[in-house]
Amino acid sequence: MVLSSDVGTGYLIRQPEDRDARALADVHVRVWKATYPGLVDRAKLDALTVAAGEERWQRIIGGLDRQESEGVRTRCAVHTATGRIIGFATGGPARDVGAPSTTQLWSLNVVPGHHGTGVATDLMDAVIGERGAYLWLATGNTRALAFYRKHRFELDGAVQLDEEWSCHESRMVRPDLC
Repeated sequence: MVLSSDVGTGYLIRQPEDRDARALADVHVRVWKATYPGLVDRAKLDALTVAAGEERWQRIIGGLDRQESEGVRTRCAVHTATGRIIGFATGGPARDVGAPSTTQLWSLNVVPGHHGTGVATDLMDAVIGERGAYLWLATGNTRALAFYRKHRFELDGAVQLDEEWSCHESRMVRPDLC
């Protein structure tokens, strides 16, 4: 099943397809290497590769129908002028015990050259809509903090350590917008 929408901003938001694994891995690596220096373990960041990411994305794409049935939505953004994938997002049920909302934005990544275009908003809307939701962001990621605040998310004081990435994270929560 391919779910898509042309959001009128020069981007097509759609469900990833089998052929997208490498492009999604490339976006993932590019975004992380541009965004997280100084915020996560440097050696792990330097070790990120498109090849390893491609295998991960193949597994994710292979399970999308099952994930959709469980309320998890993954979407990618295709720049219509070039046909290139430039971002992705995933949202779904809360993954934390005692979460402040039943919906969580799991990930939102857009390559830097497309920041400020509205595509991140379109991706976020495609995976969580206007429901109340929460997310974790790397403490110190000021660009993301400003973006989420613009979309009515606020820090709620909860923090955690992502041990895998040696990264402190701060939780943001948004009320229902409906």
